[in-house]
Amino acid sequence: MNPSILNPMKTYTILHSLSLLVAMTGLLLSGCSKSFDNVTPTGENEQGSGDLKAGKAYTAVGTVYGTSGVVFGTYRYGTSLTAENYVTIKVNVTTIGTYYITSNTFNGYSFSKSGSFTSTGIQYITLQGNGSPIAPSINTFIVNFGSSCVFKVVVVYKNPIVQTSCNTSYTYYEVANHKTLKVWLDRNLGASQVAQSVTDFQAYGSLFQWGRAADGHQCISWIDNETGTPVNGTTYTTSSSNTPGHSLFIKTVSSPADWRVPQNNTLWGSSGTNNPCPTGFRIPTSAELNSERVSWNSQNAGGAFGSMLKLTMPGYREGDGNIYESGEATGYWSSTVSGTNATILWVETTGAFTLNEDRGIGYSVRCIKN
Repeated sequence: MNPSILNPMKTYTILHSLSLLVAMTGLLLSGCSKSFDNVTPTGENEQGSGDLKAGKAYTAVGTVYGTSGVVFGTYRYGTSLTAENYVTIKVNVTTIGTYYITSNTFNGYSFSKSGSFTSTGIQYITLQGNGSPIAPSINTFIVNFGSSCVFKVVVVYKNPIVQTSCNTSYTYYEVANHKTLKVWLDRNLGASQVAQSVTDFQAYGSLFQWGRAADGHQCISWIDNETGTPVNGTTYTTSSSNTPGHSLFIKTVSSPADWRVPQNNTLWGSSGTNNPCPTGFRIPTSAELNSERVSWNSQNAGGAFGSMLKLTMPGYREGDGNIYESGEATGYWSSTVSGTNATILWVETTGAFTLNEDRGIGYSVRCIKN
């Protein structure tokens, strides 16, 4: 990338479903709806629908507010749920009193909450997760309170995923976005830990040129949140093959600004030969990255870190071999090509969006499950 052309853009101070439910509604659900009043889910491990417990002991009256049901926490099979596993729902209370709201039990776990409504109107209720998921899957839950609320939870594998690169053994785990229902690695490739902050340099990881395998060119030694030193050297000699045969970062100073000439658009595709991700994972498409972005609470670095992915801002390695904007912004490569360029998800303090960049630039990689 020519800094004089594209850097101004960068600094712009900018997943067992309830088949019965789906069949009856004809809709793909990720939130709550009042159209489920009379639906009782069936299936292995289920115990009827969740409900507001009726009777003299529970006197509150109201309805579930539409489009609520926000899931929090990571759900791993064989792992007991903790205080970090809960779902919030929004209800409209019309009669105050005591309540006990619970979901159906599915895949070994459920959600519930008891208490008292002391005022009418809109209330946000936290239903605590209880139990231990039995198997990795996408689970659908229903909660009744006047009307019904349906939400989905993704249960991931608990086993560590170990991969060696840059002469280091890295351990990754699965995490999921309960809105997009996608499963990802919990940190960037080459990162030693899950991010503790948006500028946690130990979670920055490697900076890859688009389409290259983990051959060493991507290795960065991070000193602090603003300083990283490339482990290996550079060269101006481009490669005519998919495997340059060395660990040097290939500088790109002329069109098409790619380390490989002629270009190969399939290197990071669904069956790409240079996939740097662990077995069972791949580089996400631009659409998949954009769906994650849309699910954030805010379209900026704060939203990126606040998401289940906990994205950081390592900056990027320009075609000249130098690292820029560490701690201020970053790009995450997609597998999608656009002409001679490829698409990234750009994240900075004031904005987040997709754009097309030179394939010779070094950007971060976050892997998605096949």
